[in-house]
Amino acid sequence: MLLFDLDGTLVDSADGILWSFEATLRDFDREVDQSRLRTFIGPPLDYSFTQLGFAAAEMDDVLARYRDHYQREGVHRCHLYDGVRSLLESLTTQQVPLVVATAKRVDFANDILAALGIARHFPVVCGAPVDGRLASKDVIVAEAIARTDAPHENGWMVGDRRFDVVAARQHGLTSIGVTWGYGSAEELTDAGASVLVDSPQQLGELILRAPVAHGID
Repeated sequence: MLLFDLDGTLVDSADGILWSFEATLRDFDREVDQSRLRTFIGPPLDYSFTQLGFAAAEMDDVLARYRDHYQREGVHRCHLYDGVRSLLESLTTQQVPLVVATAKRVDFANDILAALGIARHFPVVCGAPVDGRLASKDVIVAEAIARTDAPHENGWMVGDRRFDVVAARQHGLTSIGVTWGYGSAEELTDAGASVLVDSPQQLGELILRAPVAHGID
């Protein structure tokens, strides 16, 4: 079983996420620092907006504004990283069970996968609830494991931020950190990533030569 993060791992969605952050901050008359905003691509939204100075009492309104901006415009501003499409084709051909586990709202995730033509590779897509309730990455990974038939003891979690690595470790998954996303190699290593890869091609070579990818001990 192979769990994939979405933003920064399969999809470069920086433009849409940054646009939505900026629009939300302007709604609340907050300063926009684009260089700092890039550090909030990938983490759960409540974490990001807390770091940006919003209080818990403001969070419901802030998240609703962000999601409205993202649904209207931001979700459409994304593209696959080079090599991801061929990676997924190869993994699917080899019958590796693939799952998406993202902190993004699950309906947004499904829309993106469909628009980019890769939805068929992922029979299971787990993300934040549509009703706006918050869900941490470890909760989302737990849901993904529960909805997948393959034995998770042999599973892998692929992501670009420390949240992916920590969630993987909490559930006994091998964590693969990708260096082409929004987190640094240092962040991933410090979080305890089992291995780092620098390209989708390298990731495919790693997975396809590992028997655990097919659920084999």
